[in-house]
Amino acid sequence: MSLYRALFSLLIITSLLAGPAIGLESSAKKDDEHTEKQDKDKSTKHDSKDHDKKKQEKDKKDRKDRKDRDKKKDNNRQKKDKPESSDKKKSSKDDAKGKAEKKTNKDADQPNEDAPKKEMKPEPKKEASKKKEKPKPAKEKGKDKDETSDDKPTKAAPKKEMKPEPKKEEPKQGEPTPAKTPAPQPKQEEGASKKMESKLEPKSEDKPEEIPSPKETPKPEPKPVPPPKAKPDPKKIAFTDLNQVDEDFAFQGEYYGKLRLPGGILETTGIQVIARGDGNFIGRQLRGGLPGNGWRNDSMIDLSGTRDGNELVLSQGNYQVFITGNSATVINSAGDTLGILTKVHRRSELMGLKPGSGAMTLFDGTSAEGFVNAKINEKGELQIGTITKDPVQDFRLHIEFRLPYMPYATGQARSNSGLYIQERYEVQILDSFGLPGEFNECAALYRTKSPDLNMCFPPLAWQTYDVYFTAARFDDQGNKTSPARITVQHNGILVQDNYLIPNKTGAGKAEGPDARPIKLQDHGNPVVFRNVWIEHLGGPAVTRPTEAIVTPEKN
Repeated sequence: MSLYRALFSLLIITSLLAGPAIGLESSAKKDDEHTEKQDKDKSTKHDSKDHDKKKQEKDKKDRKDRKDRDKKKDNNRQKKDKPESSDKKKSSKDDAKGKAEKKTNKDADQPNEDAPKKEMKPEPKKEASKKKEKPKPAKEKGKDKDETSDDKPTKAAPKKEMKPEPKKEEPKQGEPTPAKTPAPQPKQEEGASKKMESKLEPKSEDKPEEIPSPKETPKPEPKPVPPPKAKPDPKKIAFTDLNQVDEDFAFQGEYYGKLRLPGGILETTGIQVIARGDGNFIGRQLRGGLPGNGWRNDSMIDLSGTRDGNELVLSQGNYQVFITGNSATVINSAGDTLGILTKVHRRSELMGLKPGSGAMTLFDGTSAEGFVNAKINEKGELQIGTITKDPVQDFRLHIEFRLPYMPYATGQARSNSGLYIQERYEVQILDSFGLPGEFNECAALYRTKSPDLNMCFPPLAWQTYDVYFTAARFDDQGNKTSPARITVQHNGILVQDNYLIPNKTGAGKAEGPDARPIKLQDHGNPVVFRNVWIEHLGGPAVTRPTEAIVTPEKN
């Protein structure tokens, strides 16, 4: 009996000792696995031996605490693994893993101090550790560089959110723990980490159905308002037809009659009215009559004013002239009516003059054989920009011209052309109606001599030039022995009287003994000509025609 009791007691003691050993063995396995995982994670960040020793000592203390807690916990507790990515170079990863596995094997070979001395680790553990070991990497040329790079800390790659893995059952007591295969890590380029962005599909929200709004009745579109008429360009507006002129043209012109002065004396008076566009006018009252018909550069009164409908009022201070229709009523500053003048249309006495027996027709409205590259409009009028075929020396020329109506233009831009004799001396053609008659105005020897009287008629009225010219004389050496001479009748009135021309005028060609043609200048304005003929004279003398004064016609 005593022998059986002793054996039974020994069996009980053995079972008691074996039971805790088995429980401790499972917890030790867990601690070893946890330590192995921590060592792997820590080895990727710190490779120095001193740091590993400190971590091992700390881990031993942690294991003691965990053993006490693990005894109370269920053996079927599952662990969650959170893989971390490292941005080390590929070579440094392999070295770190090799070192971690060697270290794990050493820890597995060493006995656990906290476990009982009789505890033995099962052989399957060694097989698992052998499976974890990787073959040593072959020697490479850059081994030294890899070893030096292990000492330097590397930047940790940003953690990626991973889905939790399903729980795994713990192995039963006495069964070997299967070896864990390391999770594959993504390859990364040197010095950079790839950021993963999760693409979330937007949730579709149910939108309420849109109810179409009732259609509005379309409103009638407003009629487009025409833009205001722009002020005409003064360089382009040129009327050549009486049927196309503006309202101001009817007020422009010459008014002629007699005024009763203080004391009852009647005095012949003329008024010239000039349109300036948009209802603006200037004028001058001439004492004695009109130019060439009583007024010889005598006293005058300058006037200005605007048109209001069918009435034009010109004034100087309180002195006023009211023009309606074809009459002009003159009222002095005291308010007394001095008289009424009537509008007249004068005509040159030499208008339509026929050529003599010794003259040659250059243009008669049907043929322009006397000119080079002549252009004729639909009305049978000769246009500007041509020259005579034959050169000239001494001659008498008759030519008729008409100026366009250009109310906005002034100065040299108002109906400009020119009669260039021998292409050297210009007799100016210009709308100078109602102006003083300067050295660059109508019938002037351009920029050389002003006309003796401004005989220019209003635009769109036909006018005449009768020119007598004697060419300059030169000796055999080309020296000028006598200057050229010129006499001009403008609308039958003498305005240049046998004037000695000192030199060429304006842009004319240089003087010389050679004969040259006559040019009708093209200055860009539609001036036209008719009834052009020439009579060549044999001597240097100039025929002096008598002055003829034309009496104004009454309407």
